[in-house]
Amino acid sequence: MKRIIICIVAALCALSLNAQNSEQIISKIEKSYSSSQTVQEKFSEVLTPADKSAKQKMRDGKFEFKPGYMKMDYSNGDLFLIEGTTMTIKNGTANQKFDLTKNLMMKGLSNTLTYVFQGQLTKLATEQNADITATKDGSFYLVTLTAKKKAPRGYSQIVAYYRTSDCKLYSLRMDEFTGASTFYSVTK
Repeated sequence: MKRIIICIVAALCALSLNAQNSEQIISKIEKSYSSSQTVQEKFSEVLTPADKSAKQKMRDGKFEFKPGYMKMDYSNGDLFLIEGTTMTIKNGTANQKFDLTKNLMMKGLSNTLTYVFQGQLTKLATEQNADITATKDGSFYLVTLTAKKKAPRGYSQIVAYYRTSDCKLYSLRMDEFTGASTFYSVTK
């Protein structure tokens, strides 16, 4: 009986320590963002459709982010741009503009990307109605947001890797409830 109680106490202590470490990592990432910084990186993107037997779409480009502005300029001529409350998506010959004050779905996408890049993880978890955990994984912090319940739209899980050296985003995977997934990563 004594052994069982000791095991239970040890497990509860480990859970408490993990939760504390998770909160410390999230706090460190959130505090590291400077509103005056501009991030410019080369990136790659892999789109995996819900039908896993369908072909993945891969592309790359240049990325720029600063407060109120996010631009993904793809090497094939496609463009994804957020300027204030306007989102522009150019894909081949299609050119779409969205008013983020009126289009909730696109506003959700904009907020997700913006919050992840700014390290506003607690805010994102609240908006997405998600549980959040963080651990150290080698030279990265691994942050996982998991939806508390299934929804018709949005993300079942968001997984972000931040460099431990400067807390800058290194890679991001967004899994939709439909089964589709988008993966971004910094390239050299």
